[in-house]
Amino acid sequence: MKLTLLRENKALREVLLALSVVLGFIFIVSFSTLYVSDAIRNNNACGCVIPIPYMILLLSSLGLFVGSVSFYILTSKYLKEKQEITKGMDITLSFLDGGERRIVDTLIKQKQGLKQSRLAKLTGMHKVKVHRLLRRLESKGIIIKSSKDRSKLIELRPELRELFH
Repeated sequence: MKLTLLRENKALREVLLALSVVLGFIFIVSFSTLYVSDAIRNNNACGCVIPIPYMILLLSSLGLFVGSVSFYILTSKYLKEKQEITKGMDITLSFLDGGERRIVDTLIKQKQGLKQSRLAKLTGMHKVKVHRLLRRLESKGIIIKSSKDRSKLIELRPELRELFH
């Protein structure tokens, strides 16, 4: 059962691979340290198969390599998922016209809702045009308008906010 779980879960496999690379490096460093300390204790520091200065250089280079490989393994999946989400978001937004897309993009980038006047400034569009586009987006069920004081607060629908964040 555990083997089946490992075969099916690629993320778990990648984490275990990175962990095994790091543990292998720790084992090599520990073994090398034991070897060098034993050689020093026996007054044979110069008689090592690999001289101590070269061993230090070799282990530090190996450490950089192991760190780079582990970083690549752990971040490659994240970057790939982020590209897929961005691609999916672009495909989803392609159904909107240019002005609607700019408004929705601006609302996605903001963590909370915006006042209609602030939205007009951020998009660089005239207030009347923003008002008309917001009315269309509201009729499509993409945004929610709520009155706050004398201005209107514009927010993405909660389902869409979850989709894009």
